[in-house]
Amino acid sequence: MNELCDRLEIFIDGELAPVDAENFRHHLTRCHPCEARMKELLALELLADDALHDASGDTLAFVPPPPLLKRRRTWMMVLPLALAAGLAAWVLVTRSASSADSSELWLGQTPGRTLEARLTHPSADRHRPYEVMRSGGDKPRALSLRELAKLEEAGDERGIASAYLLRGDPAQAGAFLDKLETSPDLDSDRAALALQRGAPEEALTLADRALKQRPQHAQALWNRGLALKALGLSLQAAEAFDQVAALKEPGWSEEASQRAAELRNLEGEQRKGWKGAKQHCDDMVAGGDVLSPSEVERYPGLSRLCFYDAVRTASSAERVEALRPLALQLDRLDGGTHLEDSLRRAARGDFGVRGPLAKQYVLLTRGELAPPALDTLIEKLREARQEDLLLGAMLFLKDSRRHEAEYRALALATKDPWFALLAEERQARGDLQQGQAARARIRLTQALGASCGGSTRRINYRCLELQRTLALVETDQHRPVEARTQALAAIENARSGREWTKELRLIQELGQVARFHGDLSLARAYMEEAILRIPERCQDHELSYTNLALAYYRTLDFAGAREQLDRAAKCGQPPSLVRAFVIADLAHTHARRDDDGALLMRGLEALRASPSREATGDGSLLRHIEGRFVIEQDRRRGQALLRQAIDEATPKLGTDVNARKARTYSFTSLILDAVRYGEQEKALALFAEERALTLPERCTLGITVDDERTALVARDSTGRLLSHYDADRRQRLEGVEGLVPEKFVESLRPCVSVDVLARPPLLGKPGLLPPELAWAYRVAPPPPEQPSRPPSRLVVADVNAPSELHLPSLRAWSPPAVEDESLSTLRGASATPAHVLQAMQEATEVQIHAHGIVDPSVADGSLLVLSPEEKSGRYALTATDIQGEKLLGRPVVLLAACHAAHSTAYFHETFGLPVAFIEAGARAVLAATQEIPDSEASAFFEPVLARIREGIPAALVLRDARQDWLRSRGSAWVRQVLLFE
Repeated sequence: MNELCDRLEIFIDGELAPVDAENFRHHLTRCHPCEARMKELLALELLADDALHDASGDTLAFVPPPPLLKRRRTWMMVLPLALAAGLAAWVLVTRSASSADSSELWLGQTPGRTLEARLTHPSADRHRPYEVMRSGGDKPRALSLRELAKLEEAGDERGIASAYLLRGDPAQAGAFLDKLETSPDLDSDRAALALQRGAPEEALTLADRALKQRPQHAQALWNRGLALKALGLSLQAAEAFDQVAALKEPGWSEEASQRAAELRNLEGEQRKGWKGAKQHCDDMVAGGDVLSPSEVERYPGLSRLCFYDAVRTASSAERVEALRPLALQLDRLDGGTHLEDSLRRAARGDFGVRGPLAKQYVLLTRGELAPPALDTLIEKLREARQEDLLLGAMLFLKDSRRHEAEYRALALATKDPWFALLAEERQARGDLQQGQAARARIRLTQALGASCGGSTRRINYRCLELQRTLALVETDQHRPVEARTQALAAIENARSGREWTKELRLIQELGQVARFHGDLSLARAYMEEAILRIPERCQDHELSYTNLALAYYRTLDFAGAREQLDRAAKCGQPPSLVRAFVIADLAHTHARRDDDGALLMRGLEALRASPSREATGDGSLLRHIEGRFVIEQDRRRGQALLRQAIDEATPKLGTDVNARKARTYSFTSLILDAVRYGEQEKALALFAEERALTLPERCTLGITVDDERTALVARDSTGRLLSHYDADRRQRLEGVEGLVPEKFVESLRPCVSVDVLARPPLLGKPGLLPPELAWAYRVAPPPPEQPSRPPSRLVVADVNAPSELHLPSLRAWSPPAVEDESLSTLRGASATPAHVLQAMQEATEVQIHAHGIVDPSVADGSLLVLSPEEKSGRYALTATDIQGEKLLGRPVVLLAACHAAHSTAYFHETFGLPVAFIEAGARAVLAATQEIPDSEASAFFEPVLARIREGIPAALVLRDARQDWLRSRGSAWVRQVLLFE
């Protein structure tokens, strides 16, 4: 966007806001005029700087650059003098690179270092003690232009980046790192940059990538340790620092050993403290000493939980009265008089009736009461009208659906917000057991919004449990962005309340979410941390081991996956659903085992023992797992099982994500099997059947991948079939260029246009076929014939993007010169998500001219930045917003926004704006996966839409426009404009 060039001078002066500077540095790497102008400005500033300094001595002292306006005036005054001194300045600039290793350049004159991360430039990686600034850090320190020029002349862009990083200027550093070729050193320095920007997850991924190529990379190991520490994964961080210590680097080794010891000591103290408090709680429930005030202050949630049980197990009024100081302290912490009120009610009870029941309740809290005895106890408590004990006993029921209405009534009758939230949580779990995840999601979201806003410590324990349960629901619904948001909020609450076991469970669950989201470095870090925190409890490691196995499998490290399965097997439990899945996955690899079949069937039998599984998509998924495994040994039986999985899943597709997974995965296995054995007609029929398409007669390409395997089948312009199968991929698939063999491209070249039936995760990737071919991703069958509608064009433009996003203004949209009655517009403050969704319903053409951004914290795939809603401030239009909409006008949709075609590809679905629009009823969507220059967007897209309105097939229009554009202007961005139909 050309108007960004106007920001060059204030970027150099360091006066852009951090977000603006980050955006500008990305622009700088692609803008040759800006890069050339930047060098001119730096040279001019150097001349001015030299002219203003006293050159009488042997060295020139550096004076920090003046403010922007003053500096511009200075240039004007000293320019003649500067030019006269140019020759001397040029000698300084071209001095040999060896002189660039100055103490001032690398801040060597300071006794300690202020950058905690390590850099790979040798001069920037000399050990000094790390100094923490109590003010929160210095402002970026000025970099001598004289020294910068030396590095520039020497071509040491890594040195320039390092110098800026040492001075706390990540935006400038990033601009120079962008120029370097990929290497372990670059990844490690980028990890340092990410740490400085407060992005430890990104830093972890980068450090892991460096270490995959060079396992003993000292700086990457160090930066990995810092990233893990920032994520709260202290034992994993300690192991990383142990590896640094083992390298025996002077200074760094000693500091690494000290850091590892501190991290382990801190984790040990937290674990010991919580376990001690938990033991004191259990003792109090059994009639022992009441918790001390200091313990209550440190562990308020645990203390309140134990208070309720201590009241229930009290055998006399005197014991109840002994709990009064605890009740008063907790009421002061949480607000209200709820605990003192409950104490008063309990003291009035008949302990002749209550005493024997309380003794049984103690056994229940210890896990010493069998399920039949629990049912008997509940009945006795109900008859004795001991409501508080009844409320506690019902929580021990594994099936939350039992006595649901009675529990809710009892909980609300206490008037205690703790129990009100507990009732919502319990009902949400009941919803999940009934397969009503959507209902559970709504219930939990409303409860959190009503009771858990703000920063109050009140009912923190219950709020974190609601957040954790909602994260599980979002994970179950395969919404990893939302799941991660809730789980991170929950783990922060767990840490603030010192809830050590809750934090542990959330670490496991965050690892699962990271694996769902495809962040395998983060998944492994979380899971390994969970294992290290409780090494003695093998039975608690099933989730960690199996998710680690799946993470290794996704990186095509099948031996690593097998190793994790073996670790899980040693714990002696039958396979979970995830472990069963990995066993089935390994059936077609060299890591399979002869005894896998018996182990898998034992696990499936145990999983099917739960009646609720068969009633939900889990049953279909279990059927798929069996078929996926069996088809590798017995094709006919495996095919029958996969067909059965598809049939069972189909009625549940609209409401159950596991049903959708079972259907998609089963088609994957059937297609791969057909192509592998040369059954081309059958394979193409499966591609068509999955999308409810008629069997294509020509000019169609079907393509799918599954980990290391690739399968293609095509009909050329004459109807001839050809296919390709391989299982040779050894690394995760990143791009799709070259994935289609040349023989397929040549066979399709005579086609007028090609329908591409690409399955997840390939759907929506740019570059699958060359740009000179007319082709489109075929997402759904053509719409049924319906009465023609009068044209109704909607244009969304001139959006008021929220100021906090710091997005540059787009060019104003120009209406057509000739008045068009079919055209309506939403502009400025009116272009909100709600207004746009409503206006699209009847439109036959939709154009959205706005910024598109990729923000994983907000949405899977990309989002469109619209004007914020007046009340809620909501500005994002996401694929989730489009889902469920009905676009009755079957519009052609143009998403004239950067990254609008960027989608998050899972193995069971491609989730993004284009697919969401097609599924909502659009007949075609045009969108780009990367950036679109603002100055060129209208010139390219307007003629495309005009020709489509004339009835010319969209694939031909896009191909012709793309080729003309490449010939006339050479702008490569048009290559990644995609068509979905």
